[in-house]
Amino acid sequence: MKFENMNIEESILGSLNDIGFEQPTKIQSETGSGKTAAFGIPLVEKVVKGNRIQALVLAPTRELALQIATDLKNYSRFKGLYIQTVYGGVSMGPQIYGLRQAEIVVGTPGRILDHMQRGNMDLSNLKIFVLDEADRMIDMGFIEDIAKIERNTPKNRQTLLFSATMSSSLMGVRERFTRNAKKITTKTKVEENILKQYYCDIDYKRKFSLLVHLIEQEKPNLAIIFCKTRRDTDLVARNLRDNNINATALHGGLSQHRRETVMENFHKGMTRFLVATDVAARGLDIKNVTHIFNYNIPRDAEGYTNRIGRTARAGESGKAISLLIKDDHNSFRRIITNFSYHIKKMEVSDFRILPFNRYQSNRSRNFKTRRFSRRRFR
Repeated sequence: MKFENMNIEESILGSLNDIGFEQPTKIQSETGSGKTAAFGIPLVEKVVKGNRIQALVLAPTRELALQIATDLKNYSRFKGLYIQTVYGGVSMGPQIYGLRQAEIVVGTPGRILDHMQRGNMDLSNLKIFVLDEADRMIDMGFIEDIAKIERNTPKNRQTLLFSATMSSSLMGVRERFTRNAKKITTKTKVEENILKQYYCDIDYKRKFSLLVHLIEQEKPNLAIIFCKTRRDTDLVARNLRDNNINATALHGGLSQHRRETVMENFHKGMTRFLVATDVAARGLDIKNVTHIFNYNIPRDAEGYTNRIGRTARAGESGKAISLLIKDDHNSFRRIITNFSYHIKKMEVSDFRILPFNRYQSNRSRNFKTRRFSRRRFR
């Protein structure tokens, strides 16, 4: 049933009706949308308009911070709260102005700390402190920044911590930042009838050709192709475009404006294939992703779980295909063992062999030219 209440235009219920929420969903798991709502809806309900910064949400990446902020704006549409997103790679000026008006701030730890040290953020009235993807923030080396931020928040605040794993370092953070915390554990494994998982054995020289063959065979609606490094991501994306496949790279080496443009185009379906590092593996809710291709195998089971979690969301079906070379088998065996995944071997028919251009950079070409010139004129 639809939410109904008196004075609905002035309440969060009006926003939820406008979004189309009809009933509560599970937290995260296969729904792909429950986690932000789990903390975001109560957060928006408790925050009072015009009463300075009352809620701070930390996230590991700019993309996730933007996504959380967008959701919170949707939840608070009828309440009129000011939500400021704070992250690096862009001018501080607009953020400084926004922080003066904001009741809710969502940002990455480094830039949040920078604003605090410059005196741009008043957290004396903070009531809610959220650490989203906390394990990822620790992996990225943000633990000291988070600790410095926490020391400048009121002691009587409410703290919420969300994490895919609970490592020893994260348990220390939990003990330090919370008191008498209640632990909620959710299901992390997607049902096998919703998410089909496969692997293909291939030698290294034919891996890109197999990727193109699978794309042509599977005909994905939207797909994310995960690579290990920024260089691999750029190379695979460029070679896919050489084969008339609409692909764009996403990784931490891109400018913030470029990253936002890439994500916006992928959300809208203007780009059908996103070639990404694990920057796209955590937290992002991208609708209608039908396929995940692991061009490079992740380092552990958690990484694999996060990657395949980008498809088969909100009850939709999906498919994950991993391309294994000889050196991948031990790591992949550990992934299968740790999470008891049922992953079938995909038999592949003959396919054409394509060139894989490594695109020597202009910097490298210029360097070689300069070295040649010096030898010539000695």
